[in-house]
Amino acid sequence: MSSSRDAIRRVLEAFERSDWSEIDVRSGSVRVHLSVSATTGSPAMTPGQPPPAGTAPAGSAADADAGTDAGAHQPATEPANPPPTGAHVVVSPSPGIFWRSPEPGRPPFVDIGHSVEASATVCIVEVMKLMNHVKASVGGEVVAVYCENGVAVQKDQALFAIIPSESSP
Repeated sequence: MSSSRDAIRRVLEAFERSDWSEIDVRSGSVRVHLSVSATTGSPAMTPGQPPPAGTAPAGSAADADAGTDAGAHQPATEPANPPPTGAHVVVSPSPGIFWRSPEPGRPPFVDIGHSVEASATVCIVEVMKLMNHVKASVGGEVVAVYCENGVAVQKDQALFAIIPSESSP
C-alpha cells in the first residue's frame, strides 16, 4: 500500500509541476485521473471526507462525464479587489479545495491583520486527500483573504495578500 501511495504522490507532484491539463494513469487496480477544470461551485467539504452523494470533487472524472470541458486550462481567477501596491500574493500551488484551518472547528491559520513569518502555514490546499500546507513565503501583515473556506481553487489562484515587513526580503 505504501508504494502505491508513493507512486500516486509522485504522479500528483509531476502534474502540479507541469503545464498539463489532464492525466490518467492506471496500474493494476489503481487509477489516478487528474485534470484542471473551470469548476468553481464545488460544495464545501471537510478535509479527508468524501464528497456528498451525487457530487464529485473538482477536477474529477465526473467533470468530463458531466459534459464540462475538463481538458481546457483556465487562467487563475483574479481577486475581486486587487492587492495593495507592494503586496506579496500567496497563490494556490495546485487545483484543490481551500481550507483556512487545520481541521473543522479550529480557528484559521491566519486572518486579516495577523503578522506572519515567511515559513508560516497560511492555509491548506487539499488534492486527492493530500493536505498541501501553503506557506506565506514572506514575513509581514495579512491584508486580504481572497477565498472562502471549503471552496475549489485553481492553480495560481490568489489566496492571500501580505504586505512584507521591513526586514522581509
